[in-house]
Amino acid sequence: MPAQQTPAEPTPARPTPARPTPAEPTPAESTSALRPVRAELRATLSLAWPLALSFGGNQLLGLVDTAVAGRLGATAIAATGLGASIYFACSILAIGTLMALDPVASQALGAGRTGRARQALREAVRLAVVLAVPSTVALALVHGPSLRAAGVDEATRVEVGAYLWARGPSIVALLVHVAQRSYLQARHHARPVLWGTIVANLVNVPLSILLAFGDRALVRAGLPAVGFDGWGVFGLGLASTVVMVAQVAVLWVALRGLPAPEDAPPPTLAGVRSLLRVGWPIGLAHLFEGTTFVVATVLAGGFGAAVSGGHNVAIQLASFTFTLCYGLGAATAVRVGHAVGRGDPAGTRRAGLVGVGTGVAIMACGATAFALAPEGLARLVSSSPEVIAAAVPLLRIAAVFQIFDGLQAVASGALRGAGDTHGAMRLALVGHWVVGLPVAVALAFGLGWGARGLWWGLTAGLAFAGLTMLARFAVVSRRTRALAEG
Repeated sequence: MPAQQTPAEPTPARPTPARPTPAEPTPAESTSALRPVRAELRATLSLAWPLALSFGGNQLLGLVDTAVAGRLGATAIAATGLGASIYFACSILAIGTLMALDPVASQALGAGRTGRARQALREAVRLAVVLAVPSTVALALVHGPSLRAAGVDEATRVEVGAYLWARGPSIVALLVHVAQRSYLQARHHARPVLWGTIVANLVNVPLSILLAFGDRALVRAGLPAVGFDGWGVFGLGLASTVVMVAQVAVLWVALRGLPAPEDAPPPTLAGVRSLLRVGWPIGLAHLFEGTTFVVATVLAGGFGAAVSGGHNVAIQLASFTFTLCYGLGAATAVRVGHAVGRGDPAGTRRAGLVGVGTGVAIMACGATAFALAPEGLARLVSSSPEVIAAAVPLLRIAAVFQIFDGLQAVASGALRGAGDTHGAMRLALVGHWVVGLPVAVALAFGLGWGARGLWWGLTAGLAFAGLTMLARFAVVSRRTRALAEG
């Protein structure tokens, strides 16, 4: 019989640890997670609202000029509109270039380098004076040949020339104002920008009327005549120059009130070159977008006076709501720049995404109004039944257009704050000139959609630009090397 084996005692089984169930965030934890987002939203809106109102006030200056010119006659109103368009076409590259101060100053301040930010302001002012020279020369040389090529009649060309001779000297003030505004908003001190616009509008209304009509305006106001017949369109241009100088003076006073850092080094040529390197893509991006809308406006004119009028009504209304996002884009550039300067990737992404989300939400409100009450909105701008009828379908398209317009405005601001101006410029080029205009022409003329096709094409271009800029920001925001550090 074999020896009996004693059975081994069973090894006790090791208990399997229970998988932890993810705990639901408590209300206190949820509030804590949202606190940085709410703080960012408050800071962004606090900076954005005076800038948005300021941009809207600047548009009001143009509306006043148009209203006064309209009482001078058809030639005067045509000359004022053409003159203003040429003025900004000749200065838009310089304006965009000087917006390089947005990321440079914001990132320097975020890094605590207040002296570098002040130095960049001084460099930007010097660059503004330099860039004013080619802009003014272009203004003097371009307007005559361009108007003749466009078939503008002799009387209107003469009036445009008078307007530009009076307004041309203000280009240097305009560019200095851009530099002042960028620095002040980088310092989160944007209210003087709004005050400057308020002063400009208060001065512009009586001065434009007086210089345009002379004694007729004085007598109408119950004042004695002084023997001044008025300068017509030339007077409107001169009033615009005075108003621009007044805005610069207001911001100069505001800057004098800010304590200048003692460690601010003197401006350098290398700093000016750095601003040029960062800024010229911003200027080109503005040029790409602006020329796209100019071409669309010219093409809309080929569909008849009523359609052209309806297109202009829709553009004016869309431009009014766009000023809100333009101010928000400037504020987002500052907030992103500060986060980059302090080396905060999470703060960089939060600033950009909060700005974009807020911009889309604001434009959604405008889109709702355009979709639900297009005829009522059109009547605010025009009393012509034909123009209103042409504007209504375009305003319904503008309801979609608005969303992507706000997206690209704020997303481009976020990229600008991060210092990625070259990437934003390339996406603007593709969005507006490779996607937007070709699609607009194909729909308007290839499929026979007319002005509606132009607007759907513009919407497609804005959608491409806005979505790709947002995607690029998601990548770029991971890098936090500030421009102020090289």
